[in-house]
Amino acid sequence: MDKTQKRLLLISLGISFTVLFLFLAFTIDRQTLQALQSANLWLILLALFMHIVSIGFWALRIQLMSKSLGYHVPFLHSFNLVCSNQFLASVTPSQVGGEPVRIYELVKAKVPVADATAVVIMERVFDAVVLLIGAMVSLVLLNITTFGIEIPDYMMTLSYFSSAVFFAVLVIFVVFARKPVLGKAVVSRAAHFFLRKKDSEKREAVSAKLLNSVNQFYESLGYFMGKSRYGTFIGLFFTALLWVNEFVLVSVLLMALGLEPYFALSFLFMILITVILMVPITPGGAGVAEVSMAGFFSLIVPANLLGVFVLLWRLIIYYFNLASGFISTLIILRREAKDREVKV
Repeated sequence: MDKTQKRLLLISLGISFTVLFLFLAFTIDRQTLQALQSANLWLILLALFMHIVSIGFWALRIQLMSKSLGYHVPFLHSFNLVCSNQFLASVTPSQVGGEPVRIYELVKAKVPVADATAVVIMERVFDAVVLLIGAMVSLVLLNITTFGIEIPDYMMTLSYFSSAVFFAVLVIFVVFARKPVLGKAVVSRAAHFFLRKKDSEKREAVSAKLLNSVNQFYESLGYFMGKSRYGTFIGLFFTALLWVNEFVLVSVLLMALGLEPYFALSFLFMILITVILMVPITPGGAGVAEVSMAGFFSLIVPANLLGVFVLLWRLIIYYFNLASGFISTLIILRREAKDREVKV
C-alpha cells in the first residue's frame, strides 16, 4: 500500500469513526443498553452471513461473465479478487479503486486485458441499470405514498440529484458504447496529451498498443451487448440478487434489535442511499454513508437505537470489507512474491 492509499484509508477510517462516535454519544441511553441485552445475536450473524453470500454472488457474476467470453476463472480466485477489490473500494471515492484490482486479477487468470476491462465495466453498467431502475421506482413510490411517514424535502432533493448524476454517467457510457469512433477519438486525444513529453517513436508504439486494446474492448463490449445474451442475462441476474440480498440484510438487523423489519420501506431507503454513495464525495463514502443511513432510518428507528443500528450496519458492510479485503490482498501479495500465477 503506497502513501496515497494509506492516507485515504486513514481519512476514511477517521471520518467513519468520528461520525459513528457522535451518533452513539447522542443516542445511547439506558433503554439502548436494555435493547442490546435482548438483541438477537443469531440474526446479527445471519446478516453477516448474508453479506458474505452477496460477495459470493459478485464472484459468480465475474466468473460466469468471463465464461461467456470463453475464459475459465476459478470461483475461489474470483471470490478472493472481489474481497481484495473491496479493500481499495472502501478507501476511494465512489469505490473506483476496486476496478484496477479486478482487472489485474482477471488478467492473472489468463483473461486478456481488453476482455477483463469489458467484464469490469459491464459490471458497473449492470449495477447502474439495476440501481437506477430501483431508484426511479423508489422515488415514484415515495411520491405516491408516504408509507405513514413524512420524508424531509432535503432527503428527496439529495436522492433526485444523485439519481440524476447516476443517469448522466450511464447515458455517457451508452453514447460511447454506441459510437466507437467517438470513443477511440477521445482515447487517442487523451493518450496524445499524457504522452506528449515522450519521443515520437515511443509515443506511436504506446498509442498503437492502446488503440489495439480499445478495439478489443469494443469487440468484447459488442459481444456482451449483442451476441452474448447469456453473459448479459447472467450479469443482470446476479447483480439483482446481490443488491436485493444486501438490502434485505438491513431488515434482518432491524429484527435483531427487536424492531419492525419494514421490508418495503427499508428496501426503498437502501436503494436511494446506495445511489447517493455512488457519487464521489469521500473515500469509501465514509461519513456520507453513516449520515445518509441515519437520516433515512431515523424515520422508522427509535432515536436510542439509531446509533447502534448504523454501527452494526457499518461493521458488516464496511469494516468487514476492510478486514476481509486486507487478508485477500495479503494472499495476492504473497502469490506475487512467489511469482506464481493462478492455476487454471
